[in-house]
Order: sequence, then structure tokens, then C-alpha cells
Amino acid sequence: MNTPKNPQLRKAIRDRHSFFGNNPIIVKLLDDIQRVALKNTPILLDGETGTGKSLLARKIHDLSQRKGPFVSINCATFSQHLLETELFGHAKGAFTGAKDARKGLVATAQNGTLFLDEIGELPLDSQPKLLHLLEEKTIRPVGSDKEYNTSVRIVAATNQRLKDLVKQGLFRADLYYRLSVVPFTAPPLRERPDDIEALTTTFVSQLCEEHELSKPSISTESINALKAHDWPGNIRELRNHIERSLLLGTPLHEKLPINKNHSPATSTRCLKSLEKAHILKVIDESNGNKSQAANNLGISRRTLDRKLKRWQQAA
Repeated sequence: MNTPKNPQLRKAIRDRHSFFGNNPIIVKLLDDIQRVALKNTPILLDGETGTGKSLLARKIHDLSQRKGPFVSINCATFSQHLLETELFGHAKGAFTGAKDARKGLVATAQNGTLFLDEIGELPLDSQPKLLHLLEEKTIRPVGSDKEYNTSVRIVAATNQRLKDLVKQGLFRADLYYRLSVVPFTAPPLRERPDDIEALTTTFVSQLCEEHELSKPSISTESINALKAHDWPGNIRELRNHIERSLLLGTPLHEKLPINKNHSPATSTRCLKSLEKAHILKVIDESNGNKSQAANNLGISRRTLDRKLKRWQQAA
């Protein structure tokens, strides 16, 4: 019996997969990225969930030839205080339990790239500090009176329309314009079906190595079925389907999510409707306690409040 690979090794296998494609949209995107990768300007990546924005960010870092590391953080994962500590570090005695000084991810990414995923979830009170970093190239750890020079490339990503968040007062306009000097959009998979065969071949090879499985042959029937599917979850959904099929030993064209007869717009509306119904149900089960509901849902309270506000405005 094979010994399962440890998480670090599995991650290394996944990290070898780069953002690629032969679709004209992708070719143009990668060509434009190559033009700016060597510069130090911030880059904003937008696009639907699962379109490969984190892979694009790593691609930018690899092309940049920066000598420092690629460091990433999901802005929706932490509360405001924890996020600022994670990003900027803290001084000794900055708060209860801070027995030693600790450097943050900005310092860790020195001479490299800091990838800020889900930048739209960055708390308003933290946004001036990120703007200061972008404009002054300095950081001040939490609880410190000293500023330190930095050299780090900022790449941010979002699946939200930041312009709408600016209009709603949830995102600073000056930070938005500073981040979006060079914006790029990762296209949804439904706009590049000609790349599905190459993506499938890559994922099958990668996942078979990761899970120590024998590599199966991929039939024309499977490729045609995958190309005909909507994939509202984009590349991530395709990869997850392939992984599930390989682990269960089922052909890739079987047990596809039942949405191929719906248009992308209809599929998206259905998903949003299901999400809303589920969230409202969890809030009701939590007796209206939104903090408890957010915890049960696995999202931040700020994300929950934003969704509720959006639904209220649409009503």
C-alpha cells in the first residue's frame, strides 16, 4: 500500500501547474502580463470564482524575476486586527500575548510578491495602511512607532466589482485607483472551451501523481462532454470533478453536475438563489445571531453583512 503524500509534497505538485491556454483571449492576456511583469506597478486581477486568479498571480511573480518569495493571504480569512498583524507584523508588547516582536507577510515577501486574494474583503479601517504601503513603500508594525522600508510587488485579486464597492462606500476610491493601474480579467471557462482538453490532460496527470493513481486514458466522449458543460465554477470546478472521478474510478463524462442545459447566466442566478436561501436558513437556525451564523457558514461577519445589504438593496 502506498504511503499518502504529505501536504507539502502535494502542494508542490499543484504549484507546478501554471496558468496556460491556447485560446486567443488567454494568449492575449498572457502576452499583456509578460509586458508588465518586470515592472513594479501593482496589478489587479478580477474574474469569477475559480478562474485561476491565484495561478495568474504566481505566473506574474515567476515572470517578474524578483528574487524574493511569492507570499499570499486571503483577506476574507482574518478579522481586521489579525489581518493587520498578519500583514504588517507587531512589536513586542503590542497587545496581550505579544511576548516577542513578529514580522508580517509584507516583510516576509521582501523583494518578492505579496498576493492579496479577495481584496474586496479588506476592512475599511485597514485600507489606509495598504494605500500607505503602495505609495510610500514603508510599513509600521502594529504597536510600533518605527517605519521600515520595503520592496514588494503587490498583486491583488477579487471576484467582486470593486467599482460597485467604492460606490457603496465599502472600498476606498483612492486605493482602488492605486491598485488598478494595470487591471487584468481572468476569463470564465465557458469562454475558452478549446482549452478544456489541455486542462483536463494536465489535471489528470497532476492528480494521478498527487494521489498515486494509475493514469487512465481519456476518451473522446469524455472530452466532448466536458467541453459541452457550463462549468459555472470554472477551472476549479473542472479540476474538482476530475479529482472526484479519478478517486471513484468513474469515466470523466459521467456524473457531471446537472446544469449543462442552462445558460451561464441562468446557472449563476440559480447558484445565487440557493446561496441566499441557505444563508437565510442558517441565520434563522441561529435565532438571528449573525455572528454565530457567519461562524457556522465559515465566512466572516463582514462578508455576511455585505451579502445581506446587497440583497436588501436588490429587494
